[in-house]
Amino acid sequence: MYDAMKQVINGLFFFIVIIYISKRYKFRQFNGPMPLPLIGNLYDPKSMSVITYINSCIRKYGPIFTFWAGYKPMLVICEPALVRKILTNTSIFVKGPDYTEKFSVVFGRGLVTSNGKKHKEDRGCLGRFFTKSYVALHYQMICENTDKMISEELMPNLDKIIDMQDFFHILSLRIFGEFSIGMDYSLPENHDAAKALNTGVKEGSNIIGTHIILNIPMLSFLPSVQKVKKIVTNVNNHINNIISERHTIIVKNELINKPVNDDILTTLILRNPENKLDESKKKDIQDHLRTTLAAGHDTTAFFGCYMAYLLSKHPDIQDKIRNEIRTQLQDTTYITEEDVDKLTYCRCVLQEVLRLYTVIPFINRTSTKDYFIETTGQTIPANTTILVPLSIMNRNETIWENPNHFNPERFLNIAGHNNAKMGYLPFGYGSRSCIGANLALTEGIIMMVKLISLFKIHPDPNFKPNIIAGISLISKNGINVKLEKIE
Repeated sequence: MYDAMKQVINGLFFFIVIIYISKRYKFRQFNGPMPLPLIGNLYDPKSMSVITYINSCIRKYGPIFTFWAGYKPMLVICEPALVRKILTNTSIFVKGPDYTEKFSVVFGRGLVTSNGKKHKEDRGCLGRFFTKSYVALHYQMICENTDKMISEELMPNLDKIIDMQDFFHILSLRIFGEFSIGMDYSLPENHDAAKALNTGVKEGSNIIGTHIILNIPMLSFLPSVQKVKKIVTNVNNHINNIISERHTIIVKNELINKPVNDDILTTLILRNPENKLDESKKKDIQDHLRTTLAAGHDTTAFFGCYMAYLLSKHPDIQDKIRNEIRTQLQDTTYITEEDVDKLTYCRCVLQEVLRLYTVIPFINRTSTKDYFIETTGQTIPANTTILVPLSIMNRNETIWENPNHFNPERFLNIAGHNNAKMGYLPFGYGSRSCIGANLALTEGIIMMVKLISLFKIHPDPNFKPNIIAGISLISKNGINVKLEKIE
């Protein structure tokens, strides 16, 4: 018995070593920190702080190197020109197992996780809701929700230390809920659902991001996976009620020839033949709504948090924003698309916040075949996971002058919300870029204008954010500031 067990262990050890050697050979062209069998680079305690660790590797190994998350080697690439090629070549570089096996536990086959024909069809179906012209129809709604949240949550807490994370997450959910599914989360009867949805999205983002970066399999017996599945079940229960109510309204209104809300939810239901909702069709709608509700409010909320945090430390920049608001908007209550276009400095502040605190810190792709890098003479092997550290690219000292300094003026001569040449891609790049960029930028500007018009934002001298990289860039301890009303 002992001899048999010994043979099994020796055989397993031999198998692991052979796999390890074959993978090392496969990536022999690329430098990187020395991995160990099974655990890769995770033997180094510093690797648990992924952003800091990868940043230190860039300084040592350059913009292309290997990082082993356990037994799985990844190729980290942060050279802007090569990143652009990877993100635009969707036939060779696709969303691989991290999306189809890990993200999909939360998002199913929604817009974030789908590939090929399905993704093209889904984006074509939903894209019109995120055009500038459609978003412009909702400026007043965004202003009203922001004013209401300020009145409810901020005015009663003046001159106190307040965590802005809850404020921005609830506000973003109220806006996106009304925008996408006609749901008024400001109603008292919907407050518990909004809170549960916010909490679930934040926890799920942290768990899935950790599983991806550290290459932890989504095994059903793991407590983290069980927690994520429970979150998905709770969100689905909430979503199912919304879908059923809207479907009933659509069927009823068709009989009397009455129009229905033209939004994402209605479009997803009407996309089905004869408006019938069998289980497969309902699941598809669930996947899309989980995706859009989560991505549609979580990223905007964290932008708002980091905006408040940075501005609290820079009263001079707050003054510049107020001066632009007074000059361009006077006493405007409802901000319009034309107003936003006038706010050049506010746009620069928004871009600089997204540079310093890139809300989506990493994206990855999987190569479907070998890809030759002309500039280096190296070949990316087929079935390689490529990690693009957007948050690190945005603080790269070889690209940005004084990269850790908050300086909105650096964007005065940069048009649009991307600067692909410098690797500034806050919403991704190519056909898989964030579909909600126009909405997010609009919300960000309006939130900024409303807050800075009413308050001076002061820092909490005892606070420092505890930043971790999940799907989103998360502050585990919130974002603390103090608000002073401007008389």
